[in-house]
Amino acid sequence: MKLTVVIGALSGLATVPFVSSAPTDTMMDGDPAQSGYLPNHNMDPNIISGGSFGQIWQFKASIPQGGFQDSFYAKPLVYTPKSLGRQVVLAFSEANRIYALDAANGTLIASRDLSSEGESPFKVSDLPSCNDIGQSIGITGTPVIDPATDTVYFWAKSYLNSGQMGWQNGAYRFHAVDATTLIERPGFPTNLQGAIADNDNTRCFTGGTHLQRASLNLINGVVFAGFGAHCDLFNYTGWVVGMSTSGKYVTGYVTMGGPSAPPQDGTYNGGGGGAGIWMAGSAIASDYSGRLFFTTGNAKAPTVNQQVPSPGRVHLSTLSESMVNLAINSQSGSLTQQDYFEPATYLSMDAGDRDLGSGGVCLPDPSVFSGGGIARLAITCGKSGDCFITNADNLGGYKMGSSGGDAIVQRLTVPGGGSIFSTVGTYPLEGGYLYVTPVGNPTYVYSLGFDTSGRPAFTLVAQTSESSPGAVGAGPATITTLNGQPGTGILWITDTNGLRAYNAVPVNGQMVRINVPALPGLFKFSRPTFGDGRYYMPTFSGSILAFGAPVALPLNCSSPIDFGSVSIGSSNTIMATCTANVAITKILGLVIEKPIFRAQNSSLPQGNLNAGDSFSFPIGFNLTGFVVSGGSTSAPSAVPGVQSTALTLFTINSVSGYSTQQGITLTGTAVSQDPYLSINPLQVTFPGIVVGSAGSNAGTTSTFLIQNLGKSNLTILGYAYSSASGSPYTNVTMSGTAGLDPNGTFTSQNLPSLGSTVMPGDSITVTATFSTSIVGNAFTILTVFSNGGSAYTILSGTASTAPVALLEQSSNEGGWVPIGDCAIPADGCTSQIDIGTLSSTGSLLKTIRFTNNGGSNLKVTKSKPPVGTVLGATNPSTDLSEGLAIPPGTKSSATVYFQPGSAPLNSDPVVYSGAWTLNADDLTFGVHVLNFTGTLAPPRVGPLLSSGLAQFKYLGCFQDSTASRIESTAFNNVNNSNGLCQQQAFGANFPFAGTEFQTQCFVGYTIPPSSLRVDDSKCTTYTCPGDTTQFCGGNGGFISLYYDSTKYNPSIGGFIGNYAPPSASPRIGNYQYAGCYTDNAGARTLNGGNVGNAKTNSLESCAAACKGTTYFGAEFATECFCGNSILNSPTLQPDSQCTMLCPGNGSEICGAGSRLTLYALNGTIKSTSSSITVSSTISSFPVSSTSSSTSNSASPTPTGGPFIPPTIGNYQYVECHSDNTTIRTLQGKFVGASSMTIETCAGLCTGFTYFGLEYSTQCYCGNALSFGSFNTTDGRCNMLCGGNPNELCGGPNGLTLYRLTAQSTSSSQLSSTTSSRLVGSSSQTVSSQNISTTISSVTSLTSLSSQSTTTSSQIESNTNLTSTGSVLSSVSSQSSSTAISSIQSSGSLSSSGSTGSQSSLAPTSSDSSSTSSSTTSSLSGSVSSTGISQSPLTTDSSSVPFTSVSPISSATLSSQTVASSSISSSSLNSDNGTSVTSSTALSSVSSETGTSFSTTSSSLDSASSANLTSSTILSSVSSQTSLSSISSETLSSLLFSTSSQTSSSLDSSTATLTGVSSLSIKSTQISPTSTSSQASSGSTTTESSSQSSSQSSSQSSSLTSSQSSSQSSSQSSQATTSQVTSVTISSSTSNTSPTSSASPWSYAGCANDTSANRALNSLSTYGTTMTIEACQSYCLTRHYPLAGLENGNQCFCDLALNNNSTVGRTGCITPCVGNSSEVCGGSQRLSVYNYTTFVYPKAVLSAGIYNLAGCVVDSSVKRVLSSYSFTSTTSMTVENCIGTCQGKGFSKAGLEFAQQCYCGNTLATNATAPIGDCKAQFCTGDSTEFCGGPSRLLLYST
Repeated sequence: MKLTVVIGALSGLATVPFVSSAPTDTMMDGDPAQSGYLPNHNMDPNIISGGSFGQIWQFKASIPQGGFQDSFYAKPLVYTPKSLGRQVVLAFSEANRIYALDAANGTLIASRDLSSEGESPFKVSDLPSCNDIGQSIGITGTPVIDPATDTVYFWAKSYLNSGQMGWQNGAYRFHAVDATTLIERPGFPTNLQGAIADNDNTRCFTGGTHLQRASLNLINGVVFAGFGAHCDLFNYTGWVVGMSTSGKYVTGYVTMGGPSAPPQDGTYNGGGGGAGIWMAGSAIASDYSGRLFFTTGNAKAPTVNQQVPSPGRVHLSTLSESMVNLAINSQSGSLTQQDYFEPATYLSMDAGDRDLGSGGVCLPDPSVFSGGGIARLAITCGKSGDCFITNADNLGGYKMGSSGGDAIVQRLTVPGGGSIFSTVGTYPLEGGYLYVTPVGNPTYVYSLGFDTSGRPAFTLVAQTSESSPGAVGAGPATITTLNGQPGTGILWITDTNGLRAYNAVPVNGQMVRINVPALPGLFKFSRPTFGDGRYYMPTFSGSILAFGAPVALPLNCSSPIDFGSVSIGSSNTIMATCTANVAITKILGLVIEKPIFRAQNSSLPQGNLNAGDSFSFPIGFNLTGFVVSGGSTSAPSAVPGVQSTALTLFTINSVSGYSTQQGITLTGTAVSQDPYLSINPLQVTFPGIVVGSAGSNAGTTSTFLIQNLGKSNLTILGYAYSSASGSPYTNVTMSGTAGLDPNGTFTSQNLPSLGSTVMPGDSITVTATFSTSIVGNAFTILTVFSNGGSAYTILSGTASTAPVALLEQSSNEGGWVPIGDCAIPADGCTSQIDIGTLSSTGSLLKTIRFTNNGGSNLKVTKSKPPVGTVLGATNPSTDLSEGLAIPPGTKSSATVYFQPGSAPLNSDPVVYSGAWTLNADDLTFGVHVLNFTGTLAPPRVGPLLSSGLAQFKYLGCFQDSTASRIESTAFNNVNNSNGLCQQQAFGANFPFAGTEFQTQCFVGYTIPPSSLRVDDSKCTTYTCPGDTTQFCGGNGGFISLYYDSTKYNPSIGGFIGNYAPPSASPRIGNYQYAGCYTDNAGARTLNGGNVGNAKTNSLESCAAACKGTTYFGAEFATECFCGNSILNSPTLQPDSQCTMLCPGNGSEICGAGSRLTLYALNGTIKSTSSSITVSSTISSFPVSSTSSSTSNSASPTPTGGPFIPPTIGNYQYVECHSDNTTIRTLQGKFVGASSMTIETCAGLCTGFTYFGLEYSTQCYCGNALSFGSFNTTDGRCNMLCGGNPNELCGGPNGLTLYRLTAQSTSSSQLSSTTSSRLVGSSSQTVSSQNISTTISSVTSLTSLSSQSTTTSSQIESNTNLTSTGSVLSSVSSQSSSTAISSIQSSGSLSSSGSTGSQSSLAPTSSDSSSTSSSTTSSLSGSVSSTGISQSPLTTDSSSVPFTSVSPISSATLSSQTVASSSISSSSLNSDNGTSVTSSTALSSVSSETGTSFSTTSSSLDSASSANLTSSTILSSVSSQTSLSSISSETLSSLLFSTSSQTSSSLDSSTATLTGVSSLSIKSTQISPTSTSSQASSGSTTTESSSQSSSQSSSQSSSLTSSQSSSQSSSQSSQATTSQVTSVTISSSTSNTSPTSSASPWSYAGCANDTSANRALNSLSTYGTTMTIEACQSYCLTRHYPLAGLENGNQCFCDLALNNNSTVGRTGCITPCVGNSSEVCGGSQRLSVYNYTTFVYPKAVLSAGIYNLAGCVVDSSVKRVLSSYSFTSTTSMTVENCIGTCQGKGFSKAGLEFAQQCYCGNTLATNATAPIGDCKAQFCTGDSTEFCGGPSRLLLYST
């Protein structure tokens, strides 16, 4: 779909270039016309050279660890924002970073890192062979500023989606940011991917294949940019793209588009037209007359015009090697082709890579550079060394000149034909000049003249003494003046060696250099960025340097002083006036550089000056002693023209800190009243002729000027040539073509005729031709005679044969091997060059070289060397660089290094490669791609695979311990080596082998915990005795560990293939594994004696031998013990302590020394001497269990791998429970230790109800579980304990949770996920006979609320709650249904009821066809199970601590009723065995829309007698469809509903209920039928998950959350409407759910949405390639866990659903535009996905001595804290801000807008805001912290 958006009428917009808030600003690269002339920056040449000018500051950013270094290929800008009022320097990095710096002192005002926002820079390493730009490509084209809005526009390269790699995924986004704050403007950025070209609707833009190198230009309200290629790779096409200032795609014009262009074929390798717009980084030029100009490079199909001459006004589809003029539509902003010029020799330019587009288009000042019917010039130069000077209004088309040549104004070929990779510069003053800098050559200066027709013509008149490097990189020529004053012009030239400055006007053919401060290496194609008397340059080290004169000058003097025109022989005097800025002790004197300007020290004041005192002194421009020509007189001669110099005053100041020098610029023009003849240049050097070439017959041309510098008419009297100075003259015959030497080698057709008159100040440009077929050098001296004297010039030229390139590579024997020419040069060719192979660290070199076997210079026209840390060119910027000229008979070479680092033993060979693309101007050579390769192949030891590769791979260096070995089986060998150790492991079928302490070898099957991994260098201190080239561990107990690659995969951290580690089988016959227990030969655990067999002992044989006994156990591999009771108080140990293999079955574990692998008949262990409890229903490992529709809860059992002990002391394992850093699940205590174990944590949490372990080393304690936490089923608790690798200690955001076992004599508590308590103190009975309320399709729920005046009353009880009735029974079904009803609890929590109703929840019919497998969730409390299943944990007489509920299958719950209750007086106490009864827990739920739950908590503790009866909590259960599993949270909500402000403790975490696959959650307003109390109730956080397949498992995800409250009165109350949550429980079978995404993303459901009130309103984006994965990545990289897709192409992100949006809707049916097999929402429907492992951000409560003080309303007009502030777009955190404020002595710190920090001691306002307002934006430096919001300050105070 085309992205074009027609913007409003542009014709009314101003056509002036810019309206700047400061005249000295630089708001784009150079000037809009790219003339190179910048008169408005107060650059005074005398101040610059006066000694006080130098570096004034330097800025270098601190780069985040692992981040790309800053490279500044885009030029800085200087701007004065209206909001700031002072100049700032804006710098733009290839790492996608932006900086705003104070222009005067370099202070960082703002910075922004797009990488932190998901827009990481494009990696150069993703390109196969292109290293023109450093490590990364980000912001390359110089941005542009719109002064009307203080907005900076730029393009940044990144990837389509965050986290992607590969060049195909590259993307360009158009940004607009505030010039001061760098904050993105609304509606930006815009991704250009998929945009359609205006002139070819089959061609669309792909960001990966293009490079945006050209600088931007803002023309008539549209920002234009040019796009080219990465080193001619892929199927690129040149683009000009126009974007509106609102971020809309306005226009796109391709340089190869239309019927004649190669059609785009939809691939990345075919269909690209080429003709990129690169221009060495110059901007698209415009004269603001509704048009723009640019140049293009070589094309993929260059011959489509069939070489037929054509005017430039006739449309051409293939604009290769062209200068192009596009018209801009004044209404729409669209582009159309208006004119073009294509050289007649473009085909040969294409073949030799001699691109015209290596430089931009220069549009010089038309008031000067015009004449003869030409109103304006357009100039460009290219790699061929030619400059094409054209008529900007009629560029010339193709072959429209005489004899099929070019119809242009002039063609200049620089001496030597050096390649030009930059834009020329022009100077319109003092007659006009043009400046060109070829590669490896001086800067050539051409003077403006006019031919006999009055048309502009240029003549070479001077050159610099210094040359640019022989490598590409010279920047555009730039000329400044002091406010447009003649005589103050400075020419600025940059290249990779630094910056040079010259007087803009040459003197006697030489350029006079101005000394400027030295600069280190610069980026290619740079130029100074000018401000107010200062300039700025980025360096290759990543620094920004500023240069200027000291601000504190002692005097304020009139400058410059212009004497005007003064005749030679006369003088003029002007008084200079100065005012003292400070007190001056004395003016020491003055110095003037040129003697024609005069001033006397005696005229200066002799005493001291006070500040404000003024004085004047005379300065003279004195030519009285000079004559026009020296002749025979002794008087000095003077040449007419502009003269300038500097006068410097020297002072002694009374105040320090001020300069002691003051400069004054002097300028004047010397004139002759008589005619004065001048010829420029003194020598004309013609471009060389290649004899025999296509252009040799026509010869080469050059020009010279005949000038009249006098005030009277000059008359030409004659011409003569000679062969030497003083030799006889030969008159030139003036008929037709004039011969200028005896052989006719030099000729001219436009010498002015004899008697011609040259008016004062005018000049005539004479064109001469050099033509010969004789190889060699030629010259002649031409003299011109006139009435204004005579003058001469030397004409010289060289003829030679064509260059012949020979490319070779070095051989291993020291010789050279030729690399042949390409068979078809136009097609190019590839050669493979192998550098060699290394087994470890080392260095290899390969050399290539060019030899020029021809007769003229061989020019390297393309060179893209490989760059890298392992393999790359030794000197990539200089050796064989583009533009390098190799003289005949000489050689030039380059080297490529291969320097790999060391690789671990047994690593697979790694082949490194890098390509060098080369071409030369030998047309038979062709583009060569030299593919260099180097191989790192470490030695291979141990067993080998069939491929010859090593079977064992290096895993790492690990900390080992003698007390607890990582691998348990040890060998010791004085000849130990890694290979020998690996053979031991291979023979014993172990997957791991490690060497340690030189001679030790350890093998085994234990997966090493990542917490023990250390740096590999720690395993490099011990060499192996069997092979001293290897390392066998390190000093300090470090082991070098290897793994069998056929058995273990480290990337998944698990075993692969058919391999399974030896383990104790969960069950042997009727025996169940009980664990690894201690044993003692003197006091056996089992007293049946050893019946094991040393050779055949196995668990099966031991079980058979012990048949009939209650227990058996295997020990020390060969021993087997039997018994009917457990003796001598053994203790349960980690499975890791039972490690010995059974000799009869190597896949089993048979204990260890003093360790018994113990089994119990039917899984029950009873001890005669200690409390040992084991149950088959205890889950000792937090794994998922599956159950069919008829099964009871599964019983996972310990295995031989890492496990979780069922009990630790009085604590019982509960589950893997969620945690997050915002609200910790357990908040009582925290301890972190690298040696953490479950047992350690239990000891630390003594006295707390719960303890939990997280992230391997963290221990948390608490008495209640925080609201919103939940049971997890995603396997997150998978990290090994830091102190015991055989135990699991939680994981990311997951707690391995334990709960204190309930005691029969203590008060029973039901603790839930909130922390409210029902408290009472009086003895009374509270009965609610009519608690239930009817729930319609929106499902009502009200909360329990106390009528007591005390809202928090405690019910303390010493009662035992006994369940005497059935827990879930009484099935009432309609079709294929299962009902739930009747829970009664009374007395102690022992299991004394019937167990006969285990199948009461089984399906009654086979209507349900789905097979559901769900991850088990748990709900636990002090309630017993009677009539459900076997109790989870039993002893002889102990009470049951938690309940297990059988799975509910093939039923649907959808509520018509739900409990609502008020408890008055709240005193539920009894000393006499209180009975708390719930007569009906769940009943009568019918499925329509959903069931509403409110999860709160209630503590039923009593100290006096009371009865609490809820006779009807939930009623009316009926089922219409199928139900497959309910999570523990849902069951908790069904069973318990109280006011969230009452205090209770209800733990709903260990009862098991399985099967629900979909929950739909929404909030609604309801009104209860009861009016017994006034209450307001809020919905609790509800977990929801669904999967798309018919076999699905439930998974928790947090979608919505709100607060609830209650108000109580002892007098009366009334019912209120409550906000509640509605939950729909749907079937596990689904045929319409959207395509599921990979874990940890979970599909939450289809939600309603509106454009006015977005459900997800924090972030949004859209795109033509939108997919589920793209949206998820977009949201996650911006730190949002909820991703929603709508209408196929829209993506929204947030932390929670908003504006009453709920999931469970229909209408999500629209395919994703980027993948039609996926569903991306629908009309006003969101497909919502939840990232289940998301770490929620928090508001930091304290940092150091500062504590959170609240949220305050702030304003940019009047800041709450105004003493100090700073901004960080990349690293702002609460700690960073507070630390800064504390360091500056402030007592208060505040954070705002994610990146701003404010400090102070007092608040300017006390306007507080809800704390939630300050939880609006994440900190830029830590996405898990909040840093305030817009106009909201998160306040901290001491």
